[in-house]
Amino acid sequence: MTESSAWRWVRRLPGSLLRASGSDFREQLIAVTAMVGVPISWASAGINAYLGSPAWTVLLNFFAGLLILGLVWFGRSTGAYRLSYLIAVGTLFVVLFPGLFFASGGWRSGMPLWFGFALAFSAMILEGAALLVLLPLEAVVFTASLVLAYLVPETVVPLPSALSEFVDVTYSMLATGLALAIALRLFVRIHERNQDQLTARNAELARIDAARAEFLALVAHELNTPLAVIRTHIDEAELDLASADGGEPRAIADLSVIGSETDRLAHLVTQLLDLGRISEGRLHIDPRPVQLDAVIQQTLQAYRPLLTQNGNTLVVPHGSAAPTVLADRDRIIQVLVNLLSNASRHTQNGTISVSVGQVGPFAEIRVTDTGAGIASHVLSKLGQQPVRARQEGVRSARDTGLGVGLLISRQIAVAHGGDLVVESTLGEGTTVRFTLPLAA
Repeated sequence: MTESSAWRWVRRLPGSLLRASGSDFREQLIAVTAMVGVPISWASAGINAYLGSPAWTVLLNFFAGLLILGLVWFGRSTGAYRLSYLIAVGTLFVVLFPGLFFASGGWRSGMPLWFGFALAFSAMILEGAALLVLLPLEAVVFTASLVLAYLVPETVVPLPSALSEFVDVTYSMLATGLALAIALRLFVRIHERNQDQLTARNAELARIDAARAEFLALVAHELNTPLAVIRTHIDEAELDLASADGGEPRAIADLSVIGSETDRLAHLVTQLLDLGRISEGRLHIDPRPVQLDAVIQQTLQAYRPLLTQNGNTLVVPHGSAAPTVLADRDRIIQVLVNLLSNASRHTQNGTISVSVGQVGPFAEIRVTDTGAGIASHVLSKLGQQPVRARQEGVRSARDTGLGVGLLISRQIAVAHGGDLVVESTLGEGTTVRFTLPLAA
């Protein structure tokens, strides 16, 4: 660096340091402290010279200011701020401060105040292993220096006069107080800025979430209207065909498929609406005493054709518990339908079993299948978030994203005070355990 470029860098330094205010907190703290530390060090050199202190103590203070400038330049030039922190702590605090302590009056000077400043500053800029090693090292070195100066006074170069001691202590108190006040003010400013940003971000997220929920409700409403019309006309067409001399078997079968797909779309629309309610925290349940066995039997009877359509066998073990639970009957049926539908889709020529047990103050419904099972990396997401991508363990594109059903089912269980847990082994089958609180 030439003399002219060095002078230009020094003249631009204050502005360069201030521009660090948008970077990492430690960089900001180093920058602001440098703006204060350099003039403080050089002012200390001037005061020591005026008070008649030894020339080498004057040079030490002047060197400290140069070292601070050098470390700031090194950090900003290389980006190695952590290394500059370590050099600053190891050189200035562990080596230079004890040297100044013994050369400038010991514990009768202002250096003990600088020891306290060094500990506080190190705690703010260091992290990890460096913090665990260097901070205790500083405490040991500073304590040893104070003890040695007290026990062996001849190791200390005394200040020339009582006035020198007064000036040194007063100046050190003001300088360290100013430096710590600036650091704390920087903490407050960053905290306030972060709070403002967080408030603005939360407001934006709330606006986006409200718009999304409104859009979801609108789409679901618009989808429900044509689906209801389609369902009505399918029912009428099936009746007309059935009454027309037995109708056309192929046409009746086609209408049946259209009807089942229409019902599936209507079910997905309901799931979308429930997702919106869950995200807004307004999933409604109406808990009342419910005979769990009766609800399960009625649901299985209604959905038996669905459960056995892939050659599956439905099993309800004898001796299952029949407790009364405090729950929303419609929501229980919704969860059962979700779990049974999943089991049916993922099982071919296998067994689907539904059993009820009691675990402490909860009734536990278990839906088990001997189907394809679910891969572990997919299993960890089920019930927590929708599975968006087609992955191993998801049988078809039709099933992609149907983690929505399990997500809603788990939220219903949690809203009742219970839980939903999925256990599965790829290629061996799946068990879903759904708990509900027992009625008092």
